[in-house]
Amino acid sequence: MQYETLLYQCDDDGVATITLNRPQALNAYNAAMKRDLAAAIPRLAADDAVRCIILTGAGRGFCAGGDIKEMGADADALAGRNRLRHMLATVLMPLVRLEKAVIAAVHGPAVGAGLNLALAADIVLAAEDAVLSQIFSQVGLVPDTGGLYLLTRLIGLNRAKELCFTGRKLSGREAAEIGLINRALPATELMPAARALAREIAAGPGAAIGMTKSLLNLSMTATLEEMAEFEAFGQAVALFTDDHREGVRAFREKRRPRFGKVAAPQA
Repeated sequence: MQYETLLYQCDDDGVATITLNRPQALNAYNAAMKRDLAAAIPRLAADDAVRCIILTGAGRGFCAGGDIKEMGADADALAGRNRLRHMLATVLMPLVRLEKAVIAAVHGPAVGAGLNLALAADIVLAAEDAVLSQIFSQVGLVPDTGGLYLLTRLIGLNRAKELCFTGRKLSGREAAEIGLINRALPATELMPAARALAREIAAGPGAAIGMTKSLLNLSMTATLEEMAEFEAFGQAVALFTDDHREGVRAFREKRRPRFGKVAAPQA
């Protein structure tokens, strides 16, 4: 499958790398990129050879947000609302719900929709000198691409308000300090670290990791009683996977488990 704005690579170790590929526009998020991501995410979900995903950007940055050339192109407010709802339904929510781990490797600018696309990943690594911002207020807009949902869960309500109200720019190091991202690294170490982590996850039990991701996502809004039921269902499935059987064999034989390509049911 060919993409206009993405590079898609899957290695033998089960790691797929999706690279936003509009470097001449700092990978600004346009209609073509939305279509490409909407096509790539189901492909990642369906491919049993893919066990972990890295999301990154080509050139000098991760993603400079929405393409300013396309802003205001809608015929009316309702058309704009429908466009955003379609993007959330075809890109953001499928990425969050994808039952495979997603690592965002962020360098250079990751602002506006670009930052929120990164935050939709499960783990975010950034270069120490990356620039992260909820820049929407500086152009008179409300944060979108799931930002209003994701921010409060990552850094709390008051910090989310500060970043959204001011559009203040954070370095990767500052973002790590407030818990917005997982880790900040020297720029030269970013992709090697992302690949090493992705390989580690890809070598793990795919079904269990996929279900754990879905259950952790549910835990943000579920009660304790609901989570107890979800865990019971998830564990009942995991107990009958090849990965669990291999894990038990490896434990008895005192060796590292060799987990296979086990497809997890999609939530």
